Amino acid sequence: MKMLLLSALFLFGCSHHDHDSLPKESNVEIVENLQGNRWDNIYFSGQPAHEDLKKLKAAGFSAVINLRSENEKGHDEVLESKTVESLGLKYYNIPMSMKTELSDKFLDSITSKVVENRKEGKVLIHCSSGNRVGLWLGAHLKKDHQFSDEKSLTLAKELGINRDHVEERLKSYLKTGK
Repeated sequence: MKMLLLSALFLFGCSHHDHDSLPKESNVEIVENLQGNRWDNIYFSGQPAHEDLKKLKAAGFSAVINLRSENEKGHDEVLESKTVESLGLKYYNIPMSMKTELSDKFLDSITSKVVENRKEGKVLIHCSSGNRVGLWLGAHLKKDHQFSDEKSLTLAKELGINRDHVEERLKSYLKTGK
């Protein structure tokens, strides 16, 4: 059921459609060692290895959306952006910390890049562990698709959130919209 709803969500470009004719559930496909989950052609992951980034073009990816901050420990954003762009893929760094306000404008900055690029091929959204990806996803499901708080939280946990403080942050957003 989870994959069925999620596939429909992104299959229709994050616009509001009748969910009566949902596509069939599909299997998760991961590029070699890239760990994460997938909805249609949107992939969610923790930090991919440099070698996996080099394989994205051949695997049909069109864009990478990185939610990590440039100065985050253990991350070389410049190397990542150069690697991705040298493949002819679009690269976006939209830093999201646990202090970032989950405003409509911020959430839309990520959503718009997903919608824009998924038409061209697969899109990878990542952070260091997948928790911030799950946080954005849960907030997006509530804000843009009117999913219930429970369903938004459940899906965000299944596809990324595995830390209590991130779960609490999403619960706060779901309750207040902030």
